[in-house]
Amino acid sequence: MMAALLNLLFMPVCAALSGLFLWATAGQEPKDDRELYRGFIWPLAAFMLLYSGSVNTDAVRMYTDPVFRMQAEMDAHPVYAALKLTAPDDHKALHEFLEGQMSQGLALPEAFVQARPLLTRLANERMRFADQKTRIQWGQVTVDTLRELQSRDPELCYRVMSSQSLDPQTLASAFSVGNANAFQQAVVSVYESADKGMRHERTPGDQPADFNEAARAFSAIRDDLAQQFGQPVSRQVSSKKLPEQPSEPAEQLCAARIAQLDAMLARPQGMAAMLVDSILR
Repeated sequence: MMAALLNLLFMPVCAALSGLFLWATAGQEPKDDRELYRGFIWPLAAFMLLYSGSVNTDAVRMYTDPVFRMQAEMDAHPVYAALKLTAPDDHKALHEFLEGQMSQGLALPEAFVQARPLLTRLANERMRFADQKTRIQWGQVTVDTLRELQSRDPELCYRVMSSQSLDPQTLASAFSVGNANAFQQAVVSVYESADKGMRHERTPGDQPADFNEAARAFSAIRDDLAQQFGQPVSRQVSSKKLPEQPSEPAEQLCAARIAQLDAMLARPQGMAAMLVDSILR
């Protein structure tokens, strides 16, 4: 709307300024039509150039062009920038989602809150290429999120850990600002680390982990959960796919998943990374 108004005023404003300039510089001596024409035309051209240049600067377009402002805000967001740089397909999916949300009137931070399930799914898929410290960071953010939800609403905790769809109103209030920031930082880390991993860049500090030892550790954790929460709960949280309707109390399942991730993250770095990857991806 504002951009259209500025375009509509382009010629009238430039012509008015040129006329004022001519009046201010004409003096008292009479001039013929040719002199007046020349005195009007060259300031008009100058004002047209100045007007066109000023209204098309990024600073002005941030106020006058909603599409430009929306794209500039997205480009400046670290999560959007990370996906744009490292994962074109994921970036396209995120861009389309954010564009749809913002076209409905949401501000960018609110749109990113709604994008959290999408980003969770994408980051989980990308995690297999990330280094060990990044996988552990992702696992820590996940368990911190579940612990925060468990303290407020165990049913919501289970819906999040089982990757169920959440309505916009629930998403808008589900996560604290601190948790949302930690989540977005972890997403950036996953994509940056996965990009290096896909280019076979070795990560200093990665520790060797034996698959058989990790499998034994997984079994030991599962047995500990069975003793603490019961065999049905242990069996359910040890599976990769959780049902929408839990057969056990949501509070118990959420508490068991938190205990499971805590136990995995307490293992040595290499094994912890392998265990977290096995349960979250």
